[in-house]
Amino acid sequence: MSIAEIRYTSPFDARSTAHARVDRAAADIAVGKTIVLFDPACGEASLVVAAECATTESLAFMIRHTSGFVKVAVPEEDCVRLQLPQMWQLVQSAEGSIPSVTVDAVEGIGTGISAADRAHTIRTIADPRTGPSALSRPGHVAPLIARGAGSGMAESVVRLMLSAGVRPMGAVCELVSPVDATRMANEEESLGFASDHALTFLSVFDVAMCMPRVPNFGPMVRLA
Repeated sequence: MSIAEIRYTSPFDARSTAHARVDRAAADIAVGKTIVLFDPACGEASLVVAAECATTESLAFMIRHTSGFVKVAVPEEDCVRLQLPQMWQLVQSAEGSIPSVTVDAVEGIGTGISAADRAHTIRTIADPRTGPSALSRPGHVAPLIARGAGSGMAESVVRLMLSAGVRPMGAVCELVSPVDATRMANEEESLGFASDHALTFLSVFDVAMCMPRVPNFGPMVRLA
């Protein structure tokens, strides 16, 4: 059993603590700050920032400390609206998030790979005025199809965005170990990274405890 699983075993002591962590993360997300979201299922953490708040600086920070393969959690209904089909049609996972075709913004970017270009593309995806023709395919940003009843990283990110009161889309990328660049950061290293950079740390267990799964992402419902 991991540290995270032990931490969230008690439905009494853990629940108030989970709510506090989610509230703190939501407050940071609402003002454009990056957070660290740990997934005990795979033992890895990701840096997360609200898609509508993505900046050159926040993307540069994310790219520097992660794998660099930046993804954007997008609710399934928005993927349908933006005509972002899943990348491989034979994927049948009922729980986890599914990658869609990669995209770039059609206007306002250069090659698409720089931190500035990817931040612009991410903000374009989050803009409610964006239509399918505003995105070229393939590109340098990878949307993840987040389904309301799913339990993957993308679904947790979307629920956090809803809790923060921002557009329900978030940029996410896996954190690399700060001591060994050949592997991903484990839980202890992720906690240390969050502390060193004054970032809020929480787990997908916290999100699951505070926000239930629903068939479609609608108004956020918090568990008492």
